[in-house]
Amino acid sequence: MNHTKLRQRLALLTAAVSTLAALPLAGAAHAAPALPGHQVDHLLHAVTGPDARIADDTGRAVLLRGVNVNGLGQYYQEWPDLPATAGLAEDDFARIAATGANVVRLIITWSLLEPTRGVIDQGYLDRIAQAVEWARAHDIYVILDMHQDAWGPAVDTPDGVWCPPFGNPAVGFDGAPAWATALVGTSATCRFGERELSVAVQTSFQNFYLDAGGVQSELVKVWGAVAARFAADPAVAGYDLLNEPNPGLAIGYDDYVLLGNYYQRAISAIRSAEGKAPHGTGHIVFFEPSVITGPLPVPGPQAGFTGSGAGSATGSAGSSDSAGSSGSAGSSGSGTGSAGSSVSGIGSAGGGVHDPNSVYAPHQYNESISPLGGTLAQGFADTATAAKGYGTTFFNGEWGFWDHDQAVIADKVTRYAALEDRYRVGGTFWDWRQACGDPHNIQIRGTRPNCTAGEETGLEQDPAILTAVSRAYPRSAPGLLTGITADPATGTLTVTGTADHAGQAADLWAPARCAHPAVTGTNVTGAQAQPVSGGWRVTAVVPGTGAYTVSIGCA
Repeated sequence: MNHTKLRQRLALLTAAVSTLAALPLAGAAHAAPALPGHQVDHLLHAVTGPDARIADDTGRAVLLRGVNVNGLGQYYQEWPDLPATAGLAEDDFARIAATGANVVRLIITWSLLEPTRGVIDQGYLDRIAQAVEWARAHDIYVILDMHQDAWGPAVDTPDGVWCPPFGNPAVGFDGAPAWATALVGTSATCRFGERELSVAVQTSFQNFYLDAGGVQSELVKVWGAVAARFAADPAVAGYDLLNEPNPGLAIGYDDYVLLGNYYQRAISAIRSAEGKAPHGTGHIVFFEPSVITGPLPVPGPQAGFTGSGAGSATGSAGSSDSAGSSGSAGSSGSGTGSAGSSVSGIGSAGGGVHDPNSVYAPHQYNESISPLGGTLAQGFADTATAAKGYGTTFFNGEWGFWDHDQAVIADKVTRYAALEDRYRVGGTFWDWRQACGDPHNIQIRGTRPNCTAGEETGLEQDPAILTAVSRAYPRSAPGLLTGITADPATGTLTVTGTADHAGQAADLWAPARCAHPAVTGTNVTGAQAQPVSGGWRVTAVVPGTGAYTVSIGCA
């Protein structure tokens, strides 16, 4: 060990001792809690109803906050000298953990899972499993996200293909394999404005919704294979069934009805695989609205689609599932949760979702890249209304701001963070690392991005967003969370809740800028702080049932 590292460890130990000495230890009769173990050892599940939330296997409320990671995705590469992704290593997870994150939304790609039709690439599943192990080592949950942008890599316009007036040769993106893509290599790949506005992209989505040629059935089987691999793993928080679904050619029907049918089939395949796997347990399914209706209070798909017992879904890990399903869209839900109520999360068991282990997972891009207008406050309110209709809580699978003015970004992210706390929900910032050669930086064939090989953008390059992402928050807390107030700049935190079991511990994160965290509160005792990379893990026991308050002050 060199002298620099020795001095750093001695300083960290000194800070820990001084902090522990400053923490109040209320109620000597109660044993102090053990310093936090691995949170990811606790399997998560969704709770529907008026107290909708994400909880662990001890019943504590859990907030999932972190980043998107695209290092395992297969993105179209336009320039040989500019990689489309930045790769992925254990060091990424160590640095993510140092921001206080307890979740990554890990992009996985159909084109790598099933590059040849009917054949699952076990090597790629091994790479996913390795990433999960890296995450586990750093106490980070993983949401496996079946990602796509503009359908897939094969929607690019090849050299020499003619584009009609007002059309431009398109780059490919990520998602589906070439064999599942329509009109490959033709003028139908030319785009007209936005990346999704090409005949090839929209036809591919339409074929998917109609299960033309069994395309959708193949992805359903892929989900069965993924779920079988991770069926017994508590570090996998759950599965995001499809990133930003496009409405296809039948807007209003594809996104409100047929998208729900796909979700129903995918959930059936996942539940079947979990049921057959040794020690398999149910994981959360995160479902997204269509990319167009996501900002609306009544998005597509309509409520009532989820669950293996609904409709006639028959998908499983080992079946062909080519018959489709007839998922119902007839339920509206009647949840009452709101930002001002005394419950954690949004929704009720009004029939919105038939599979109770489901979470609504839209992308919160108001005041950013949303196709519709609206403020951040309106976006959260509409999302809460939608979640109430589904009868579950919500999780912002993506959010971010890319204004040129850092002051504008700072204002927006401060308001976003306050809303996330007000609604007592989590989310994942887009994204951790974005390579120069990412097709989002290129868009049109032959365009050279204004960056160089090895140059990246992402969370670590944006100080205002990093401050908000790394703010203090409750990783888990007894019973129901009723309030969260955090100051991103200082690291202070106040959490209120209602405990339904005596003696459970709250597990809180505070950033390193909170140099000496001091814990106070009501109905709390035995507070301890453990220095970790980037900050502190603070625990405090809630000795009795009922209301409690725990606050972290920063000297």
